Order: sequence, then structure tokens, then C-alpha cells
Amino acid sequence: MSPHHFPAHRRLVSSALVLLLAGGLAACADQQPAAAPGGDTLVVDTAFNAKSLDPARMFQPTDFYAESALYDTLLKFKGNDLKAPVPNLAESYEVSDDATAYTFRLREDAVFSDGSPVTAADVVFSYNRLKNVKASPAFLMDGLTVTAQDDHTVVIKAERAVPELPSLLTAPNFGVVNADQVKAQGATDAEGADKSDTAERYLNTASAGSGPYVLEGYSNTSQIALTANPKYWGTKPAWQRVVIRNVTAPQQQLLNVEGGESQIALDLSGRQAQGVDRSAFTVTSDQAPEVLYLAASRAKTSATADPEVLAAIRAGIDYQGLLQVAGPGTVQAAGLVPQTFVGALAPTEAPKYDPELAKELVARSGVTAPKITLDYASDYHRLAGLDYATIAQRIQSDLKKIGIEVTLNPAPTATSLQRYVDGQTELALWSYPPDFTDPANLVAFGPGGFLAKRVHWSEKDAPEAAKLTESALAAKGDARAAAYQAWQRVLNDGGPFLPLLVPTTVTLSSARVTDVARNPITGIDLGAVGKKQS
Repeated sequence: MSPHHFPAHRRLVSSALVLLLAGGLAACADQQPAAAPGGDTLVVDTAFNAKSLDPARMFQPTDFYAESALYDTLLKFKGNDLKAPVPNLAESYEVSDDATAYTFRLREDAVFSDGSPVTAADVVFSYNRLKNVKASPAFLMDGLTVTAQDDHTVVIKAERAVPELPSLLTAPNFGVVNADQVKAQGATDAEGADKSDTAERYLNTASAGSGPYVLEGYSNTSQIALTANPKYWGTKPAWQRVVIRNVTAPQQQLLNVEGGESQIALDLSGRQAQGVDRSAFTVTSDQAPEVLYLAASRAKTSATADPEVLAAIRAGIDYQGLLQVAGPGTVQAAGLVPQTFVGALAPTEAPKYDPELAKELVARSGVTAPKITLDYASDYHRLAGLDYATIAQRIQSDLKKIGIEVTLNPAPTATSLQRYVDGQTELALWSYPPDFTDPANLVAFGPGGFLAKRVHWSEKDAPEAAKLTESALAAKGDARAAAYQAWQRVLNDGGPFLPLLVPTTVTLSSARVTDVARNPITGIDLGAVGKKQS
């Protein structure tokens, strides 16, 4: 076993840290007035992509922001430093030489918001519930079993080598719930929980975690309100209350921070950030952990199923033109693994714009005058403030020049995403927010993966790509980077996902706040945000 005992000073560091339905889920936040600026309330503006705060069910980026402040995980990343996870509920861990068994030692001073201790039994219950509820994030537990060795020791075993497990366990879905509290509200971790577990409604009205905040109110369409946890076991948060508000227009987010109505904005574009007064406000930029891509259907009724048409689309997009449309800080994606992850392709391997080749490919394809419908979410601005409509229009214009007629089909996010999930789109413009910072999270793009199923791409359709998917998952140590690069090259050579852009996320904050560190997965570490004394 390789020990991972964290240094003493780290052990004392406090924890401070796809299906979207835009419905009227829970709760009392709908009846609350918007938070007034000033005082002890931190207001964060973002375009909502939210559905549930139940750790076993939640799968949307906005929910991640709140979840990380409500529920502690065994390990976490400190701020935006993704080099290695640091202790949270676990003070140390050991891993077997073959990376199939991990033993975690829990700290003994951690308590839930009701004052009861966090035990290994709570971890086992939380993880088994994540598996057996069988909601969207259940795949995170694939091949894993978890047991309690004693009250403060957890053992996780895997069917294959999982060198990515420490990173995986930082995902908010691995937030540990108070088992006794949620069992009393209908939660179960047993097989069949997908039919018998009824705790989601409760968990959208009250939290059951050990984080620096507790849930005050939740609406997945307007705002999420949090209150400082008086029994938090770590360093108390600087802000007594946090309100995350749904502000869909990035320009309005900018105006709100400049006017003092909010303190943090998360969805500005690089172009909008250029005009900000840097002497009065803080602007930080980080490369996004996700790739904007086109998903091309392999259904026989779609022109994109023809390999020549698909290759023509790849060669017929003016990528430099897209960068100009997207704005400052955006770079071309070389593959589906973003540059911040192990296994990213070099920029020199990015697809090349070759309109003459694209025209030839269309001419020799089996489709006469190809006609394709391009779906995109008309109200989706969460990814670095990108305007999907402008990008879709540019793609439409590029493909018209090579002989492909594209009809745009904008729709609200819920509608557009549902069409994509149901496999009804021909060409769709999306990004995939990763659940944890490791390329293993992206194998869903491989043939037979849940993203590949949306475009009707199976292992039988691409046996070489399927084999490389398995090889990438099995790779360990330094071999992992090369394995994921080989996997992406095959996908780039004929797969149905066309990587386009990687934008830069911009965080704008007022002079009233300090320590605004943005994790690419969980967002702002709300428990660590400081307050300047006036």
C-alpha cells in the first residue's frame, strides 16, 4: 500500500471548501425577496443550470456550486489548484500498488449540521445510495464497492485500476450525508433505491451535510439561499448568508456587480471583461474545463451518418473565424480532453480548416445536396458567457460555402437538451461539464458511452475506438497521458464528436470580497470567500 498521509499543517486546514429540467422544483426560495447588498450577505450571479440538491441525483453545474458548501467530501481541491486533492473529511489514505484498493482514515472532529459525528457508516450509506438511486451520476460508482472497517476507516475497492479515484472523490456527488437524518425522510441505500428512495423532496428543502453552510431555500429557476452552519467543524465562513441568483444575461451580471447589487458574477465573456475597471473590481480568468463541440448523429436518416459528409463538416469549419466570434481568451480545441487535464492533445493536432477538401468530400459523398438541422440552446450562457446563437450562425455560414445547407433549430435549454438526450438531433452544439478533473470522466464520448448513445454510436460501429477507450481506462501512471491521446486521435479521425473551442471563464468580484478562487468543477469555494473590513 502506498501511504498518502497529509502533512500535519494540511490536516489542520479547514474544509472551506444529463438531464436538465427547468421546472419548479422545491422550495421556499421562490417566496424570498432578492438579497439586499451589504451586510453579511454574499450575492453571486450566474445563469442557472439547476435541477436538484440531492447528492445522489444532482448533475447540473449550478447545483454543484451550492452542493460543495453544504456537503463535505473525503477529499477536495483547494481553490483552483488541481495538482492534487487535499484532506477534507479524510485526513489520510493509502492505496494498493495496483490502484484497486484505497483505505481512508476519517478525521474524528467532523460533525454534521445537527452536531452528530461523521462516521464511516455515513460514507458507506452515501456512496451506496449514489449507486443504487441510479440517477444520472450513478455511473461515478461503476465498479466500486465501499465498506466501513471501523467508525473512522473506509475501504473502497475497484474492479479495475482507478488511479483517478482521489480526483473522482472530490466530485460533489460524493458529498457525505447524515444517514440517520435522511433515512428518517425516506432515503435508502439498498438495491431498488431507484424506486423506493423518496428523500429528494426533503433534500431540496433542507440540507443534511457537514459543510460550512446549511440550506435556507432552493429554487432551480430563481435563487439558492444558504446560511452559515453554526456547528461547522472547520473555520467559520466570513459571510453569514450566501444567495446564488439566476441572472441569465451576462451583461446584467456585470451591471449588478458594478452597481453593488451583487458581489460576484460567474458568466462574463472575455470581451465583456475587457471594459471592466480593474482598479475598482477584480477580474480573474481561467481556461474552462470543458470543450464546446458538435455532436453528429449516426442515425441512418441523417446526412451526418455519411462518413464523407462528417469529414467535410470537420474540414469545412473556419476555426479561426469561430475564435473571433467567441472573443478574447478562447482557443481552438484539439480534442475532447481540455488542456487542464492529463492526456490533452497538443494544439498542433487540432482539426485544420480546408474548404477545398471539404467541397471534394461533399461531392463524393453518398448524399446529394446535404441538408442538416443544427440544434442549440438559445438561452444557454453558462459556458463563459458564450453566445451559442452567434456560433451556430457562423457554422451555418461556413458549411453553406462547402455545399451543406444547415437549418438552425434554437430552443430553450430544457427543450434542446431533451432532444439531444433522446437522440433526436442531427447536429447539436453542446459542451459537457465534467464531474471531476480527470480524462476518465470523458470516456462517455467513446462508442457505447452515454453521450455516444445520444448520437447512435455503438461499440460495434467503432471497435478500434472501443478498444482504445478500455485501454485508456486501464492505463496507470505516466502511460495514462499517451493512452488518452491515442483515444482522442481515433475519435478525431472519424468519431461523431467534433471539438470546436475551449473558452476562458471570467470571474468578476467587487472590492468587498477576497479569496475568490474558482474550481473548474465546483465553482467558487463559498466557504473560503473572505470579506474586507470597512
